[in-house]
Amino acid sequence: MARILLLTHIYPPAIDGGSRVIAKIGDYLEKQGHETLIITSNCSSSDDFSQLKHPTVKHHSKIISLPVITFLHRPFKFLSRFLPVFKTFSKGPIFKYIPLAQIIRFKADYIIAGPLPTTITIYSSLIHFLSTKLFHFSTKLLILPCFHSNDPDFQRSLLLSSLKNSDYLWCLTNYEKEYFQKKIKINHPQYFVYGLGVDTDFIIPKNKIKYPNNPSILFIANFSAHKRTELLIKAFDQIFKKYPKATLTLLGQKTLYFPNISNFLKSIPQKTRKNIKFIFSPSLKEIKDSIDNCSCLVLPSIHESFGLVFVESLARGKPIIGADTPQSSEVIKKIKGGLTFKTDDLNSLTGTIIKLITSQKLSENYALNGYQKVKDFYTWDRIGESLCKKLSL
Repeated sequence: MARILLLTHIYPPAIDGGSRVIAKIGDYLEKQGHETLIITSNCSSSDDFSQLKHPTVKHHSKIISLPVITFLHRPFKFLSRFLPVFKTFSKGPIFKYIPLAQIIRFKADYIIAGPLPTTITIYSSLIHFLSTKLFHFSTKLLILPCFHSNDPDFQRSLLLSSLKNSDYLWCLTNYEKEYFQKKIKINHPQYFVYGLGVDTDFIIPKNKIKYPNNPSILFIANFSAHKRTELLIKAFDQIFKKYPKATLTLLGQKTLYFPNISNFLKSIPQKTRKNIKFIFSPSLKEIKDSIDNCSCLVLPSIHESFGLVFVESLARGKPIIGADTPQSSEVIKKIKGGLTFKTDDLNSLTGTIIKLITSQKLSENYALNGYQKVKDFYTWDRIGESLCKKLSL
C-alpha cells in the first residue's frame, strides 16, 4: 500500500470546491487501504488567510492543521505593485511553520496538492524537492490546478513553475489540458483529464425526482465577485415581473465581497427581494433539499475550472445553466445537462432561464440526460478508481 501526502489550503467542513476534491480523493485512497497524511491550514475560509476571525477547523489525527500568518497580506499586496511575486503570497496561506520532520518521516510515495492560485502548490513543490533531492525518496508530485485561464492570479510565474516541476497534472477539462500544453508550453508532466464527482449516496433515486409548481431558481457558490451573484439577482428581478410566484435561493459562504452584494440588494424592488432567500454555510442536507426543490441551478460565474455544483445538481435530477466560458461550456455540453448563456450578458441570462423554466419537457430532457451521465461517470468512486489505475496504486 502507498503513502499519500495531501496538501490543500483549507479542508472540510470549510467550504471550497478545490479543497473538497483533495478531501474526496483522500477518502477514496483510505478506503482502498492506502495511508494518508493531510497538510492544511486551520482556517474556515480563504478570507481567514488575511484576517482570522472564524473559529479554527478541528480535524482528526491524520490531518495537520497549520496556523497561518495574517499580518503579511496587506504589505504583500502593497509590494506586489512593484514586485509581482508578492501577489502570489498575498493569496496565502502563509503557514507559521512547516512540519518538515513529520513530513520526511512519513516518506510519501505521492504528493497530491491543489488548487491554484493559493501558495499550496509552491509548498508542495518545496516538499517534493526536499524529498527527492535531499532525502532521495522516489516521491511523485501530482497537482490539481483547478485553473482559471482568464484570471491573472493563476498566471503567476511561481505557480506556473510548480506545475512545470510536477510529475502529473490533473486537469478537469480538455480545454485546461490544451491550454497548459499550447499556451504555457507545459509538456513534461503526465496529464490526466478527470472531472469532479459526487458521492454515490448524493444521487437521488430517479423515481424521487420532483419539480416545483412555480419557477424556483437556485444558486450555489461562494459569494465572491467572479461568481456574478448580482447579475443573477438582476435577471431574477426581470423574471419576477413576468412570473410573480418565482423564487430565487442563494446558498453559499460569506466572503469579504459579500457587503457589496448586500448593498446591491437595496437597489432591487422590495417585492422582488421578498422572494429572494439566502442560506449561508449550508449543510449537506440544506444543499440536497434546495436542489430537490428547485427548477434549475444557475451558476453565472465568469471563472470556473469545472463547476462541482453542476454535477451535484444533475445528481438530484435538476438541469443546469452556466456561462459560456470555455470550461463551463465543455462540461455542460459533454454532460448534456443544460444550457449556456453569453457570459456577463443580462438579457442572455434572463432569456436562457426563462427558456428552461417555461418548458417542462426541455428541463426534464436535460435533467435526465445529465442525471445518467453523472451516475455513470461522475462519482468519486469512479474518478478515484481511474486515478489509482493511472498512478498504479
